[in-house]
Amino acid sequence: MKKIITINIVTILLLVIIGAVAFHFYNQSVNYIKTDNAKVDSEQMKISSPVSGEITKLNAKEGDKFKEGETIAEVRGQGQDGQPQTMEIKMPHDGTIAKLDGQEKGMAQAGQPMAYAYNMDDLYITANIDETDIKDVDKDQTVDVSIDGETSQIKGHVDQIGNATASSFSLMPSSNSDGNYTKVTQVVPVKIKLDNAPSKGIVPGMNAEVSIHKN
Repeated sequence: MKKIITINIVTILLLVIIGAVAFHFYNQSVNYIKTDNAKVDSEQMKISSPVSGEITKLNAKEGDKFKEGETIAEVRGQGQDGQPQTMEIKMPHDGTIAKLDGQEKGMAQAGQPMAYAYNMDDLYITANIDETDIKDVDKDQTVDVSIDGETSQIKGHVDQIGNATASSFSLMPSSNSDGNYTKVTQVVPVKIKLDNAPSKGIVPGMNAEVSIHKN
């Protein structure tokens, strides 16, 4: 008798657990759009010289912060009149130097970046949402954001929805030269603004997970 009662209790507990799990997943699928295909992002600044020449002075190193208009480097090249000319390379906007490709006394090529910078005070999330779900995404929807390396969840909101799929901007677009076609679900980039700043150490490129609240 006791054995039957025990079995019944265990069965009821299992059914309750299964029901709770099923309800949780149902609730998540109905009320949220989720993806872990997301990353921390910021507007990238490519800093280059308008002329080719020698980098006579380099005032920056990786991690340095600059204000808009501050001089990062000086390049001595040939002016339009054919005479030697020193050009000051200035910071286009407030930002932090993330990578340097130039060095003092080295050569700069016109238009080729000598440094890359990001505005670390304006980080956002780029989330790639499946094309099958994008119809349920609207501007200003609330978003729960989890960033690898961040201990707590951050609130955000949908700021922009891409006007083309991510693959449209690929350097190597897919082709169908052999006549065989396999349908692949495309993703649309969605920009998510953070409502509060993440903790120190969060940088562009870090992985993130997002849950967009459906209206």
